[in-house]
Amino acid sequence: MFDIFEFLKGKSLSTRLVMLVCVIGLVTIGVMMIYASGNPPQTDGQTISACNLWKKQCIFAGLGFIGFIIMNSFHYRRLGGASFWLYMIILLLLFLLVLDKFVNIPFIPVKHGARRWITIGTITQFQPSEFFKIIYIIALSWHLRYRSNFRSFPMLLPLFILTFIPMVLILFEPDLGTVMLMMPVFLSMLFIAGAKVKHLAAIVFLAILAFPILWIGMHDYQRMRVSSVLLQNKVDGSESWFKARAQKHPLLAKALGVSRQRIRNWEMGDGFQLTRSKLAIASGGAYGQGFREGPFIKYKFLPDRHNDFIFALVAHQWGFAGGLLLIGLYALLIACAIDIAAASSDLFASYTAAGIAVLLAIQILANISMTIGLMPITGITLPFVSYGGSSLLVNITAVGLLNNIARRS
Repeated sequence: MFDIFEFLKGKSLSTRLVMLVCVIGLVTIGVMMIYASGNPPQTDGQTISACNLWKKQCIFAGLGFIGFIIMNSFHYRRLGGASFWLYMIILLLLFLLVLDKFVNIPFIPVKHGARRWITIGTITQFQPSEFFKIIYIIALSWHLRYRSNFRSFPMLLPLFILTFIPMVLILFEPDLGTVMLMMPVFLSMLFIAGAKVKHLAAIVFLAILAFPILWIGMHDYQRMRVSSVLLQNKVDGSESWFKARAQKHPLLAKALGVSRQRIRNWEMGDGFQLTRSKLAIASGGAYGQGFREGPFIKYKFLPDRHNDFIFALVAHQWGFAGGLLLIGLYALLIACAIDIAAASSDLFASYTAAGIAVLLAIQILANISMTIGLMPITGITLPFVSYGGSSLLVNITAVGLLNNIARRS
């Protein structure tokens, strides 16, 4: 069982304490932002449940820290030995989500046309794709501990299968954000393990060749989210070159898979969230409007502000200084994970720690970038800060695994 004295006597105590302080700080900021997003209730008839989301987030955080303790109650290598079965279980859960498209499964709800959650009981639900992220890293790290498993191109085939099958299942949910995360994690971990650069270049080339097929298979709203990076207005408010040309040339609009009318109405339609997010961030200035202050807090100008766009709330209330504080905590956390990966003499532990660092870094970069229009809006949450039980539970538990590795390797 977990022993606090053993925890204090373990290796890399200073790194582990800094890492824990960063997580607590990030979770605290997240709870404060979620609280501010619903209190006081807005004038548009906001429900009581929306006002109490911060309480649910506190419960999820508590469960996450229980997961942190449980993760430190056994040796981390036991996860490697069980990685095949963990992977198969999560693959089965992902398959059930896709199966619900054809056979009605009562414990799988449909939200906005997506099947991403599995309900337990009457009120509890979890998102298998969130748990898949950490299980995938563990399984991949366990496979990469032998150099012969990835130094030749034919030996990369099992890794392709390990990655490709769940990505397809997740894409059918649909959950484009998770799919876009896994390929960079896959390539980064191969690079860290020492795979040949020419093999990685070949994988990237094949992915580029497959992109048109992926593009055709996307829903209209998914293609529009990708295109929105090019359709957004310039800094001075004038239309972008791409948007102006798409309205004049039918072939370009057809390539996007949407009508020219939809492109013309982009700001009040598909681009509404992105436009409002950038306004919320810009209005924060250097030090922000103040906690629970400002028009983007008092009025529902920004949809999903407690979830995917919570960084915009941080910048709106606390300005550039608040955004810098948040990014600084993330940088310290990732630096700790990298230090743990570099200090470990166990390849499995080192690759797992590096994989978690890469996963967190990509999620942070993707979420912040999409709120300011540098990347497509894909539904990727901001780790430890965005509202979401599965995401928070998995991320805190992943930090628990980092702590376990630092203590024992």
